[in-house]
Amino acid sequence: MCAAHYRTCGRDARAARRAYTLLEILVALAILLAGILPIVLLLPQAFQTRRDAEYMTQAGLLAQLKAEEIRRDDDSTGTMTRRIAQLGAPTPPIAFAQTPGLSYSFYGKSFLYSSSESPQGDPNVARVIILKTPAATPATVNSKDVIYELRFGI
Repeated sequence: MCAAHYRTCGRDARAARRAYTLLEILVALAILLAGILPIVLLLPQAFQTRRDAEYMTQAGLLAQLKAEEIRRDDDSTGTMTRRIAQLGAPTPPIAFAQTPGLSYSFYGKSFLYSSSESPQGDPNVARVIILKTPAATPATVNSKDVIYELRFGI
């Protein structure tokens, strides 16, 4: 009987060693959550950054498109480009039909740079200004609305 008793006790002991305790399961879950939580928290920021980069790419392409249209339609002396460069106020924003949420304006001064901090801010240079919202008006256009600015010349 003693031998039989030890055999069953041995099986119970081995079974007990193979089973997981509640504490072990909680520790494993905590480690798993510590690895997954940062990923889950960073995903929305990564998606927003991707959308912003896509927006900036579209804005750059649309600004180049408008600058090329001005160059194409301008006369050989650059009258239209000079008039844009001399504008004292931005033109009323016009919405892009192919890209909702973006609009463009022309202006002879920079919204993004001051002339003292960078040559990009030099006044009297024709610029295409790309704005976030088509509903913006010249009175409300400020550096927060501008997402892209392209200088162009003759």
